[in-house]
Amino acid sequence: MTEGHFSSRLSASAPLDHLDEAPEDGARRAVKRQQRTALSFELIPPRHDADEAKLKDLITGLIAYKPDYFAVTSSRRSGWLQGTADFIARLSECTNLPTIAHLACTAGPVDELADWIRTLIDSGVRGFLALRGDLPEGETSLPEGYLQYATELLTLIREIEDENAFRLAAGKLALSVACYPSGHAESPTPDLDLDVLLSKQRLGADFAITQLFFEAEDYLRFAEQSRMAGVRIPLIPGIMPMTSLKRAQRMGVLSGIEVPQRVADKLSAASDPDEEYEVGMQLTAELAGKLLDAGVGGLHIYTHNNLAVTQDLLSRLGIEPK
Repeated sequence: MTEGHFSSRLSASAPLDHLDEAPEDGARRAVKRQQRTALSFELIPPRHDADEAKLKDLITGLIAYKPDYFAVTSSRRSGWLQGTADFIARLSECTNLPTIAHLACTAGPVDELADWIRTLIDSGVRGFLALRGDLPEGETSLPEGYLQYATELLTLIREIEDENAFRLAAGKLALSVACYPSGHAESPTPDLDLDVLLSKQRLGADFAITQLFFEAEDYLRFAEQSRMAGVRIPLIPGIMPMTSLKRAQRMGVLSGIEVPQRVADKLSAASDPDEEYEVGMQLTAELAGKLLDAGVGGLHIYTHNNLAVTQDLLSRLGIEPK
């Protein structure tokens, strides 16, 4: 989902020198898959009328992969951050895995945000994904009293972290931010994307999770350019299973990017929903597989709370429950 430009432990991407031509003979340096693929899953807080049995199966099924952490979104349908806090408290009861909460500047004025950070820490959160969030339609900034950029939100979170130093055993919260392999919808140039990412790194971001992209080359190129610019935090590729053209187009609109014609043509050529699903999952596995073959050390899966689809994708990548 598109978030504002200045809103923007795990295995980092391997050096991407293999993308460059070697001197003289044009040979490319071999890159091997890392022995262990770091995994994380994005979950959506359930609605109040959610099927409890399905929810339990979802959590149990994903825990079986021994992921490094869960990231929990916030949305209107689940009561915004209250739903996020409630769901994280539930996850904390059945697993000792770290949880990261999505937190956007759009969630409320700065005083409310500070209170929510404290509430989320109480629920078991030990990290945040700091975002600006989508601006209201027709607006170019958030109302007075709101933080305008995720860079400001990073500073606020660090202040609350200092306040909670004793209960965190003098530790620190993991801070993640968004990055954009296909470019940010509001950015006039790729250089500005890199400048913003560097600003987030200077302000204490520990790692970045990419927003949606459809081509492995877009991530690999972005990662290489980021390293050359001085970005040293891990850039974790976010992977969305492409189960249908409609789903891909919808997520593309939310992310401010277009579905590549190559992808759209293959999905639209399917004769029925089952074939469309198969084509989409093949494309997704191809995308993720190229990243792993290039030495990228981890994947962040946008599960949409669908266990079967997530299991299918990981199986195609040769990743099975531990």
